[in-house]
Amino acid sequence: MAKAKKKLRFSNAKLPMSLAVQTAKIGPTVLLESSFVLALLDPRDPNYTSVKSIFGFLEPYNCRFHIPVYVFSEAFSKILQREKKVSCALRVLEKFQSELHGVLFTGTNPTLEQIMSHYRALARKKIRFLQSNDFYIAAEGITSNSYILTCDLEMYEKVKRNYPDIYYVASHSKKYKDDISRFTKRIVESTINK
Repeated sequence: MAKAKKKLRFSNAKLPMSLAVQTAKIGPTVLLESSFVLALLDPRDPNYTSVKSIFGFLEPYNCRFHIPVYVFSEAFSKILQREKKVSCALRVLEKFQSELHGVLFTGTNPTLEQIMSHYRALARKKIRFLQSNDFYIAAEGITSNSYILTCDLEMYEKVKRNYPDIYYVASHSKKYKDDISRFTKRIVESTINK
């Protein structure tokens, strides 16, 4: 038995507007440094409350979350120490990634030439006293013009001298208590100016 071929008919009707493709507006680029990510993932961390609050504040802005591979590897290493199993540590990071309310950006995949260029440009005076991972993370944030959020006081103090868009987020910091309000103000201003 031969199957009868159906003749397809297309009408000239217009598609409803609801089917039109719309692009979501992507907000500011915010680099989450590993100390910030770790505090966000551990309710026992002393900075958890402040970090969770800032993270909640960012939700409506649909940020481009800049989380370099170095941050993920550093966070994974610390979580693995706590969880003791690779599968558990991976689940924690996968859950974090799935709950990220914005766009994930893992940064650049620099060539050796680009890494050397970062060191030449930034290591001479600006952020040369940082440990290698922290140097690379800060360099990623600086060269991408990201707002950098950290709970690492040493990194903050070394980078702050030459890069104004790094913010120290801590629950009990009297010296840098204005950083959180300074950050929220910058985010609001950056979205108004676009």
